[in-house]
Amino acid sequence: MVDEIDYWFDVGWEAFAKGWRDADSFPPLNDMEAQRAWLGGFGAAWACGPDERSVDEALARALAGRAELLRQLRSHRAGWGSLTVQ
Repeated sequence: MVDEIDYWFDVGWEAFAKGWRDADSFPPLNDMEAQRAWLGGFGAAWACGPDERSVDEALARALAGRAELLRQLRSHRAGWGSLTVQ
């Protein structure tokens, strides 16, 4: 499971940092663990970059044409404020 989390984190990072948009650059629908890891990588890459858009705007742009995945990823927002770094 850890390898899968690392994999999706890396894919999320590359999706933002390199603008990857092929089907393999996005986590599967209904896989909450893969989606959380992907969002972690995407958000970390966004935080490290000079992008002036909000992370949500960057996410919407990256997921253009993937409305259901965007909806599912945004459903994770409820827990974003309660996350801590360990």
